[in-house]
Amino acid sequence: MTGPVDPGQPSMAYLDQNVLSRMREGEPGSDHLRGALNKMGAQGVMFVYSMVHVDESRASDRPEAFVEALNAISAWYIEPQAHDDHRVALSSGRAEELILADRDLLHEASRTMENLLKPMQFAMGWLDGVDATSLREELTDGVNKLWGILEVELLEGNWAQLTDGKRAMLEAISDIPLEKVRGEAEVSFDRIRARLPENYAQLDAVPADQVVEFVFGLLDDPDRDEFLKLYPRGFWTDAVRREEGNLTGFAFLLFALGIVRDRRVSSKGRARREKHYLGQFRDCQHIEAASRCAAFITFDKGAARLAKATYAYAGAATQVICLEIRET
Repeated sequence: MTGPVDPGQPSMAYLDQNVLSRMREGEPGSDHLRGALNKMGAQGVMFVYSMVHVDESRASDRPEAFVEALNAISAWYIEPQAHDDHRVALSSGRAEELILADRDLLHEASRTMENLLKPMQFAMGWLDGVDATSLREELTDGVNKLWGILEVELLEGNWAQLTDGKRAMLEAISDIPLEKVRGEAEVSFDRIRARLPENYAQLDAVPADQVVEFVFGLLDDPDRDEFLKLYPRGFWTDAVRREEGNLTGFAFLLFALGIVRDRRVSSKGRARREKHYLGQFRDCQHIEAASRCAAFITFDKGAARLAKATYAYAGAATQVICLEIRET
């Protein structure tokens, strides 16, 4: 079956990347996990994966293992349709085509967009010792690389538009007041963190479906009002606000506010910080993609809590299932 389907089908279950990783041949417990999922499949559950899975699988050292794992449970590829109706398109048998394809324009564009997350990392103080000049050079190199690929891939008649687009992006990078943004971000986050509990165990004790209101209620009026303006309660049920990336941004905000934490993001070493920062951002992308399904299945307790908090506040009906492996 290929084509648009209504959201919230009871049969659609979105698997987190960590579930696919544990399903790979040779991983401990992979046979048991596959067996359990296939039993669910026999009862009518449709397991789905998204372009986020494709990107992460491509970047692994065993992309073919992810293809085999997806095929083993007859997984479906999910693509969002127009944001105003929240429908999706499902297609089968595409794992090999998507994951084992040569790096293409879409893949390189995704890498460039991820590169543009660096100013946010810089503003939050998560890029060890990097100054504004060096960061601008990195961003410029990334744009030049992408446009070099575009010039090869696209027809000659589009070069004028390409040149204009490249110039606009490079000017935007040049115009970012990185040091000012970082200074303002530090002041803003210091002010917000001062309102949050000193002991994160207090946050952890608040149920996931109540923690957003709890945190927002602690903030000073200007900060709370700004967040509520961007993300009013139930915003994901509003077709106008249900734009691609909006739920991802909200979930990442909750991470930045400490509702869940990954110490690796703030550990020493720029390469390690960037890797796990990007991994956290992809967790948020998975959470958004899963909002179009009846269930989000993960092994990550932090991702499960973040998803529950996100869905409860934003108005997504997706249920969160957190798996665990028990030694017998």
